[in-house]
Amino acid sequence: MLLILLTSSIVLLLACGIFVAYDQVTFRRAMVQDLTILAEIMADIAAADVRFNDPDTATKHLSALSAKPNLLAAAIYTKENRLLAKYPEEGALANSIPAAPGADGHSFQGGRLTLVQPIISSKARIGTLFIQSSLAELHARLRRFSGAFAIILVSAFVLVVVLSARFQRFISEPIMDLARTARVVSEQKNYTLRAAKRTAGEVGFLTDQFNDMLAQIEKGERELREANRQAAASEQKALAATQAKSAFLASMSHELRTPLTAIIGFSEMLQAEAEAEGRKQQAEDLFRINDSAKQLLGLINGLLDLSKIEAGKMELHLEWFDLDGLVGEVANTVQPLVEKKGNRLVLELPEKIGTIRADLVKVRQCLFNLLGNANKFTDNGTVSLRVRRVPAVSAPDQTIPGKARVELCVADTGIGMTAEQTGRIFEAFAQAESATARRYGGTGLGLAITKQFCEMMGGSVRVESELGKGSTFTMELPVEVGRREPAERPAAAPVPPGQECVLVIDDDPKVQRLIEMTLKPEGYALRFASDGREGLRLAQELRPGVITLDVLMPDMDGWSVLSALKANPELANIPVIMLTIIEDKDIGFALGASEYLVKPIDRNQLLAVLRKYLREQPVGRVLVVEDDADLRGVLRRTLEMEKWTVAEADNGLVALERIQASIPSVIILDLLMPVMDGFAVLAELRKRDEWRQIPVVVITAKDLTQEERERLCGQTEKVLEKGSYVRADLLREVRSCLARFRAA
Repeated sequence: MLLILLTSSIVLLLACGIFVAYDQVTFRRAMVQDLTILAEIMADIAAADVRFNDPDTATKHLSALSAKPNLLAAAIYTKENRLLAKYPEEGALANSIPAAPGADGHSFQGGRLTLVQPIISSKARIGTLFIQSSLAELHARLRRFSGAFAIILVSAFVLVVVLSARFQRFISEPIMDLARTARVVSEQKNYTLRAAKRTAGEVGFLTDQFNDMLAQIEKGERELREANRQAAASEQKALAATQAKSAFLASMSHELRTPLTAIIGFSEMLQAEAEAEGRKQQAEDLFRINDSAKQLLGLINGLLDLSKIEAGKMELHLEWFDLDGLVGEVANTVQPLVEKKGNRLVLELPEKIGTIRADLVKVRQCLFNLLGNANKFTDNGTVSLRVRRVPAVSAPDQTIPGKARVELCVADTGIGMTAEQTGRIFEAFAQAESATARRYGGTGLGLAITKQFCEMMGGSVRVESELGKGSTFTMELPVEVGRREPAERPAAAPVPPGQECVLVIDDDPKVQRLIEMTLKPEGYALRFASDGREGLRLAQELRPGVITLDVLMPDMDGWSVLSALKANPELANIPVIMLTIIEDKDIGFALGASEYLVKPIDRNQLLAVLRKYLREQPVGRVLVVEDDADLRGVLRRTLEMEKWTVAEADNGLVALERIQASIPSVIILDLLMPVMDGFAVLAELRKRDEWRQIPVVVITAKDLTQEERERLCGQTEKVLEKGSYVRADLLREVRSCLARFRAA
């Protein structure tokens, strides 16, 4: 209706404007024509007056113009443009008569029509007639027309409103009904509704098409619901299958690795005894048994890892660790294998590589895979490992653009590969060729798993090789996996002299405020950090007396921060109070393990761990808590060869009885046991002060979940549950920790 009214109004206004303009132009022409005729008559009459120079008669003739109300003034001029006579003779209009007539013709000026007409006699100009007329009639005509047009416009406007109101239901109402139906369908998702068809033509066709569309959508909705129902049922079956597969993998991991531990352990000890007694043939046979068991272990680990990756169950356990130490550890482990093949291991390391944040276990496994692969295909040659740190500079050839990264390059002088072979070297179960596989062995899983692990951590691995000249594998990893580069933060405000500093590491401002309100009135100087990285920086700068640490924080959780604190000799003795929202009371004791080993146990690694805790004791007492009798036997014989006293326990309850009778120097603890498992034993150890200081080396063949890993991350002074501790609890723990810290 508004569009109709607007269109009608514009058309009427345009028509009226054109009509008024035409009338004004036409009326002006008529006025000029009438005034010209009158001027010609007056010029003929005034010719004799001018010729005889008779002003009185000329004035008398001009006064006859008073019969024309619209004529305002007139004048007669001689040939020399001298004023001979004028009308009126006095007044304002008389004063408006110019001294000279001006050019011939007419003009509209000042709301008046002025006409200058020559006076002719005997075809010669003898004077000039000046006449001035009013435009009042023209203005009155314009006002009358405007009023009439206004009446017409209003009448037309009303008529349009009435007609459109009556006729719009034939078009607007069906469309509005269609719109209402569409709105209801959109809001209620009810595709069974239909729009009523009120008219034929285009609107009726539109209604039919809309209803047909709803019918198709309703049909598709029914089919989609049925497909979703079937998909949900399939998803449940797939989920159950995945859970069964995960349970099977976890069970197989434990069941296969546990006997392999006994095989590898017993064969190593028997081999050492055979070599010591000079039984060379038996020693070689035992070496083959041990080597085969280790190959079987590698195959089992590879298959289990690949299955977990394909099932999407492989998780990253990120932590900060010293890359220099990891490289040294891996190099020491592979050195005997390298020497056995007559190769030489070359390390090219900067003076200080620094730390990186990644999955320590997976990075170690990738390095083992690459170095083992290089050594396997090289005889009497060189295997080199080069490590370098690359700053955060974006470049077109970077695989990790815009991030600081580390490069670990493993090169060898072995058999090398062709371009075709390098193209499929990272495929699972793929090797260079069948002849090579038969000669050198292997399953083709190591490089595929290495590639998957690197990509999970945001990195990459690539290979360059030339047949007969060796290969170079380059592994790139971000310096900080899963976290953006931190911005530079200002230095912390210094702690006033005489005040004890409490560092609060928590990402929740409300918790920070609560702790501040609790501790500040007691005279403590508080400093706050909203994430783990900033907390570590402030701890290094301030050396606080106590640290309160939130467990659940983004990017770097509390356990990772705690591990970094305890790994720093300068910060390790600072008491830490954990704040957590975990409800499990067993976890609430901050179960602490000193070391963590995975079955099958590497004999050298186990001995190295125990020497670290027993180095100051001439004869150490080790408690082995393991339900598998064969593995207990292996561990006992291994430890007794080092002159350590060994006690055994086949479950957690027996272990607690052994500890109650005599506190051991170190506990070797399996996690999965009947009666009482390793987690429960750790919980009991944390409950008694005299047992908390016992180093615990955890061994397990089980792939731990993130929750289970958190339960093993200890070394805390206290864990308080958020929302349950009161002000007195926090004050008591801070005072207690500060007292112990000062005493130490």
